[in-house]
Amino acid sequence: MKKLILLCITIFIISFGSLANEISAIEAAKKLKDNIMIIDVRNKSEWKETGVIPGAKLIQMLSSARTIRKEYISELMDVLGEDKNIEAAIICHSGGRSSATVAMLKEKGFTNIFNVSEGMVGNGNTTGWTNRNLPIKKCDDACK
Repeated sequence: MKKLILLCITIFIISFGSLANEISAIEAAKKLKDNIMIIDVRNKSEWKETGVIPGAKLIQMLSSARTIRKEYISELMDVLGEDKNIEAAIICHSGGRSSATVAMLKEKGFTNIFNVSEGMVGNGNTTGWTNRNLPIKKCDDACK
């Protein structure tokens, strides 16, 4: 029974991940020049720890209890607006929350939403927005 549950969870995670359009941190940074919208779905403590991408929209996915916040989807929809073809990149710590967010938005009809697969910190050494020395600013008012 445990093996069956584990198999189902694995299939779900693989399926969820395959729904996401992937983009590297470097590609996302290049697209900033073309005005791609970047949405950072990490928590305030994470924003404070690493800083944030200049111009990024900051929308926390998880509550302090580590569950999806009730307002999360509506806040995303407010920021994205009515245009289902808007180009946006979603970023989190290392790609998990952002991948799930991209999948949710695709289900709602958005077509040009990308997962920054490396996230802000990536593997902690060579990948991720911060390790690639891409633009960062200190998180001020949003982190209070």
